[in-house]
Amino acid sequence: MSNIQSLLDLKSLLESSILALATSSPDGHPNCVAIGCIKVVSPSQLLITDNFFNKTASNLASNPFVSLAFWSSDGETGYQIKGKASYFTSGPWKQAVDEDPNNKNLAHKAAVLVTVTEIWDLATPALIFKK
Repeated sequence: MSNIQSLLDLKSLLESSILALATSSPDGHPNCVAIGCIKVVSPSQLLITDNFFNKTASNLASNPFVSLAFWSSDGETGYQIKGKASYFTSGPWKQAVDEDPNNKNLAHKAAVLVTVTEIWDLATPALIFKK
């Protein structure tokens, strides 16, 4: 069993990785996109920037449940995160992505706050965090 207690234990790997973000339409059609701008903002929350979402934004409006996957560059460590997303086109979370230097010269159309409910170790595989 891993010693992961929260997202803070994965912060360095999370923020330096390209992640796969999976959503689903109301009728069950899956969609998966690469995410390059993500920040750990609390022990159980991630902030993602919507720079290029199309189907993803539409899916989030009707089905807020998401899954993310990411792994180390050597492929030996990997995690899956499950959670519920909230989409913000204004307010403090949107302001945070507007001010993020990683979004310079990008659209930063909205902020997506994911509240994590589970973290899975993909190497084991095992559930290592449940909220």
